[in-house]
Amino acid sequence: MTTDFSFGKLMRHLTAGTELPRPAGLPTEEHMRKAIEGYIDNITNPDPDYAAKYLAVPRTGEDPVGAKPITLRGSVQDQLDEMKQLLDVPFTPKRAELTAPISFSLGNQAAMAFTLWAEVDGHNISIDIIEVMTFDEAGKICDQMAYWGVENVTVLD
Repeated sequence: MTTDFSFGKLMRHLTAGTELPRPAGLPTEEHMRKAIEGYIDNITNPDPDYAAKYLAVPRTGEDPVGAKPITLRGSVQDQLDEMKQLLDVPFTPKRAELTAPISFSLGNQAAMAFTLWAEVDGHNISIDIIEVMTFDEAGKICDQMAYWGVENVTVLD
């Protein structure tokens, strides 16, 4: 999806204190911010209502990008069970923290940089990740692309 953008329009809106108009059917930046901040918060403090409010069924993604694409279907519990089957060792996310401001597209995508701390196969690790999330017309995350590689993983113990 493309948007008619120019720096001239942007500067006129910025200097006037107004927002650039968004095409109909796209989630607002505020909605995407809440979904992304909630995603991060949900890792540290799981919220049973988060998935129903912000995650599409089905949802696709690559984690990390370049790995086999996945599609999560079914109920929230079914999605959790599917994720567990994709992992070949015990993996327990512990917490996550944004490391930079969330960046928004002019369309239905937003990106975040964050650090994830987890216990993987009995070891504590951290992973520095940049994740791009795509939102559907209902404002739910329908695709996630997690950019990280071996050099972004640190074994902490």
